[in-house]
Order: sequence, then structure tokens, then C-alpha cells
Amino acid sequence: MSKTEREKQPLPKWRRILLGLVLMAMVSLAAFMLVGYFIERQLGKEIVKISRAGEPVTFVDLLPAPILGAIGNDAAVYYVEVLSSIPPGDVENLRLIRILYHKNIVSLPPNQFPGDTREKVAQNLAGLKPMLEKLDKSTDLPLSSFYIGIEQGMEICQARLRSVRAAVLLLSLRTLESILSSDGDAAANSIISSLKMMRIFDFSPTMTVYTAKILFVAQLCQDIHIMLVYSRPSDNSLLKLQKVLSETIGPDAMERMFYAERVYQIELGRNLIPGKISSRLLQEKVPDLPERLSLPRSRWGRLRLRQLATRFLRDMAWLITSVRRPWPEPLDTITANVTASEEKANNLLTNSATSISITAETYAFVRCTTLAIAIERYRRIQSQLPDSLDNIVPTYIDSVPLDPFTGKKLLYNSDKEGYTVYSAGINRKDDGGSVIRKPNQPVRLDHGIRIQLGQSQ
Repeated sequence: MSKTEREKQPLPKWRRILLGLVLMAMVSLAAFMLVGYFIERQLGKEIVKISRAGEPVTFVDLLPAPILGAIGNDAAVYYVEVLSSIPPGDVENLRLIRILYHKNIVSLPPNQFPGDTREKVAQNLAGLKPMLEKLDKSTDLPLSSFYIGIEQGMEICQARLRSVRAAVLLLSLRTLESILSSDGDAAANSIISSLKMMRIFDFSPTMTVYTAKILFVAQLCQDIHIMLVYSRPSDNSLLKLQKVLSETIGPDAMERMFYAERVYQIELGRNLIPGKISSRLLQEKVPDLPERLSLPRSRWGRLRLRQLATRFLRDMAWLITSVRRPWPEPLDTITANVTASEEKANNLLTNSATSISITAETYAFVRCTTLAIAIERYRRIQSQLPDSLDNIVPTYIDSVPLDPFTGKKLLYNSDKEGYTVYSAGINRKDDGGSVIRKPNQPVRLDHGIRIQLGQSQ
């Protein structure tokens, strides 16, 4: 057979199959590399967008400039010392005692309150008096920074949160003891100390930290409710409490929470970000994070993680834009997006919908409580309830707070027994101030507080 004839003869079948497999592998590898390059660039572009928009990309960026420059005596010194000294182990016991106090204050005269319970609480409070006094002292001091531990992972952060909860519960018990002792000013000042301590959450307000804060604030509003009904603080104490409460959760709280959550996830997944982008926009040296996301060995696994990170940043950008709108648009937009999603919503969107729902309820409760303090100041000075909320503006409050569920002013009604300040709630309907859940109702129709008159001395 001539050389020409041999060249024209087809390759054996096994060689053709092998050649085809090699070509397919090369094409697949090239496609994989191309897709990987594209996803990596998309992830880098999302980081660049954040930086160009001037939004935080590190925890340091979350600190407000004025706080960074604070000088002199700092409340952080006292907060660190107190939270390190108060053991968090008895949190559940403290919680149950606080519930008992609330229940008995409402249902029993002070002279019938269980004496053994009060005695045990008094002993505990006496032993921790120096620590509690340091919390009081920190009230009028600036707070330049506070380390809540989220940068080092959830285990450390949760331990710190348990210590904060123990401190809040102890302060709450001191507040309730002051109410039983008919010392309204001491009760108001104790609540102010607790509200001021909530500043520590503002330095790294990730979703976990932010949720803890709003739940603590809602708990403190319950104490204010008890105080308004069963004690008589001075107008000066009420005025100070009103101001501190109104400033505890700022109007941009949700926006800052999403910023912080995004920074936290960027820190955890820093090794997913292209090196050039990371060195140019992020801190070069960061502490070791126990929960730092480790890259899988497989290229496919790393590619998948980068794809998820890109989706996270895009979803977060949408969430941040949504919460900048006036209420109730953020609530409606985010909830509707999760509900209407054809595919199962990811954890970020689901958790965000839950968080914004809790925030709306807490905003309503805080604003109703702030308004109730202003009404109570009017009542005690004028010896009558206001006919409408217009009567207390602007002397007792600058303006009537807005209902986060409707975007309109909060509602108010009164009768011979007391008054109710309330939000229309999730159904967006005025149900006449039905803020107490009835046995046949699964939930309260309205959100707010009812102040019963004639209970305090």
C-alpha cells in the first residue's frame, strides 16, 4: 500500500473516540474557564459598585465619623467591665423572675407581692449594685466604639449577647422594684440606662446583632408601659426618657443592618473575591475568622460559591434600595417579593422578610410608647387627657410619629378608664385600638399600648 493510500485510510475507531474525548475535554475546560472568568468578573464588579457608591465594605467603614473622633471618658470602658463581670448563666432564671414581676405588678397590690421573691431579687441587685451604677454612669458619656464579637464568629458574638441580656434583665428587675417602691424617677432612670446601653449594637449591626437589639428595645417598652401605669415619675424624667427612646432605633436602622450583614459576608468570603479587587478595595490584613469560608478543593465548588456570592450581593443591593423608601413600602416590597417568588426564596430574602416584619412591629411599639409618654406628660400637667393628638404638638412632642404599617399618623382614642395609642397593624385597618389579643383571636388586631388610669398613686 502506497504512502498516499495509507494517509487516506480513516483512523481506527478507538483513535477517533479517544480524539473526540480529548477535544470534548478541551472544549469543556475552555468553557469552564470562560464561565469561571465571567463569574469572577461579575463578583468583582459587584464589589466595585459598592465601593463606587461609597457604601461600607469593611467594619471600619460602618463607624460614623463623629464617633471615631470621640475623646475623653468613654462609656465603652464601663460596658466592657460590666458585661465581663455579670455572669450570663442565670439568664433563663432572670427571665422567668421578670415575667413573674410583670404578672404580679398587674394583678396584685404592692403589699401582697410575694415577699420572698422580692427579698431574693433585692439581695442579687445589692450584690451587683456597683456594676449597675457603672451602667448608670455611662448614660451621659460618649461611646466611641464597642466590640460585640461578630467579627470573630457567631459563638463569641452569642456569648456577648447573653451577657447583654443578663444585664438588661437585671436592670429591668431594678426598674420593676423601683415601681413597687413607688419611686418613679428611679424606674425611669433605670430604663434610660438600659436604652443607652443599646448603643453597643450600632457598631456592627449585622442581622443577628440588630435583631437582638430590637427585641431588647421591645422588652424595655414593656417596662415603660408598666411604669406609666403604676408609678409617677417627674416630668423631667419622662422628658428625658421620651428623648432617649425616640433616638434608640434610628430611621436608617434597617439600611445599616443590611450594610453590616453585607460587610460580614464579604469578610467571611474574602477568599472568593479576585485578588486584585480585594487588595484594592478591602483591608489587606484582617483577623482570622473561625467561621471564615474555606474554599472547596474542586474548581466546580469554588465556581458555585462565587456564583452564590454574586447573587447575595445583588439581592443585598436590592434590599438596601428597598429599605430606603418610606414605610410601609419596604415591608410591602420585600414581603411581596418573597411571597410571589416562583422558586423557593433564598435564606437572605426569607430572613430579611422576617426581620423587616419584626422591625415594623417594633417601630410601631416604640413610637406608640414614645407618644404615650408625651400624652402622660400632658395629662399630669393639664390634669386631663388631650382631646386629640394635635393638643400635644409641639409642646410635648415635635410631631405625631408615623405608623410603619400605613405611613400615616399613629392613632389615639380615650375613655373614662384610660387611653390607647396604636398602629393599624398588619391588616392596615383601624380596629378601634384592639391592642389586647382576645381569646378567639389568633393575633392582636392593632399594635400599641393601653394605659389604664387610676392604677398609680
